[in-house]
Amino acid sequence: MLLLLIGMRSNKGMKFNIVTIFPNELSQSLSYGVIGNAIRDNIIKINYFDPRIHADNKHDSIDGKPYGGGPGMVMQARPVLESIEQARDGNSDVPVFFLSPQGKRFNQEKAKELSELDQIIIVSSRYEGLDQRAIDQTDNHEEISIGDFVLSGGETACAVVIDAVARLIPGVLGDDESVIEESFSNGLLEYPHYTRPSEVNGQDVPGILLSGDHEKIKEWRKIQSLRNTFIKRPDLIDESKLTDDEIKVIDDIKNCLLYTSDAADE
Repeated sequence: MLLLLIGMRSNKGMKFNIVTIFPNELSQSLSYGVIGNAIRDNIIKINYFDPRIHADNKHDSIDGKPYGGGPGMVMQARPVLESIEQARDGNSDVPVFFLSPQGKRFNQEKAKELSELDQIIIVSSRYEGLDQRAIDQTDNHEEISIGDFVLSGGETACAVVIDAVARLIPGVLGDDESVIEESFSNGLLEYPHYTRPSEVNGQDVPGILLSGDHEKIKEWRKIQSLRNTFIKRPDLIDESKLTDDEIKVIDDIKNCLLYTSDAADE
């Protein structure tokens, strides 16, 4: 099902509606740092919806053995569907994101897209997985994954998504310029950082950073950003999006690394 965006964020702050059986644990993990401050400052709001309140048994159990056999238990569809309906509060346009290792890779571009929405619903499943019917019967949904690995539950992934999205909302970080210069914000990794003291175990801070020449510092940081990306994450480099000057820098880095490799072989 295609994701339908519901418009730009209002002045009331972004709302994260979380479907989870561990609301207290997730709430505690999000109560610290910039995210905790954003919650207290009403820049973002996080609501929790526990599927167990929709359980149809006295033990509030919402898992069952998988049809067809197999290990573990499966999270039932109906309590999750009812929690989603409760979170939507009559607004079927609110997009729902199921956290799943089968989903599309969550990245900075996706975080930026979600940060411009008024509210979203994130479903954090447990056990061996979620009854497929909960996904199939949810309109306007998308499955997302934070990586090619499996976690014990979706709460950790949920915290990752909330953090990545919320910090892009104006006012969440103390300096909005920090967002612009961070890794992935422009498709590249960030430049290296240094602070006091100026020398650590014989290694000095690059002299350009002590020069006070802001234009030269900016240029140095751009080169270092390109260098970091080329060496550590070459898959991120799309030369079609680079300027002629940036392509020349990449070529110089390639030649420098090739020369260093040849010299080491001699």
